[in-house]
Amino acid sequence: MISEELPEHQIFHILKQGEEAPIGPYSQIQIGQLLNAGQIEASDYVYYPELSGWETLSGVFELHQKLSGFGDDGQEPHIVDQSFALVESLAEPDEKIYYVAVQHIPLLKVTAAVKLTGPKSIVLTDRRIYVLTPKLIGNTELNQYHHKQIDRVMKRVSPDEQEGAFIIALQSGDWVETTKIPKSQLERLEQIARELLEHQDQEEPVN
Repeated sequence: MISEELPEHQIFHILKQGEEAPIGPYSQIQIGQLLNAGQIEASDYVYYPELSGWETLSGVFELHQKLSGFGDDGQEPHIVDQSFALVESLAEPDEKIYYVAVQHIPLLKVTAAVKLTGPKSIVLTDRRIYVLTPKLIGNTELNQYHHKQIDRVMKRVSPDEQEGAFIIALQSGDWVETTKIPKSQLERLEQIARELLEHQDQEEPVN
């Protein structure tokens, strides 16, 4: 959803068609969530200080359903926001974030340490896959895998089909597996990751 010309931290106000009072402020992530929930439409109007006036959402953003939500598949919003902010602070200036998935850990079945550290999250960009692991003490552990390091990605769905594991197979022969990803997130995670990897392959120069 994010336009290449806009910084990720930009704040926006929305004016719905037929309404007189604008709503907001919203971040780009929140706008994606509102669009996917049907609470606003691409034909509604958006404003931020750099604009000369109100313009339609479709005129400002590159709207695409597959890429428009970072937290519309049941992820915990505060974890999505934290993951997005951390990766954004470390990514290259023109590296774009496409999706964030978050583990689902039933609170009654985990230890106190796991509760305190929180679930892992996976962030897809157009160059890397990031796996973020919160720590009980110290900063969040962040492992990143450039697309050139990755051979393929795949999913393994649990017998009850409620969740599964996202697997990154590296060129080195190593595997990185993140379990307990809800099925809806897992399917989008695999689909978008595969498309990003295919795009990387297409851009590789031919010797």
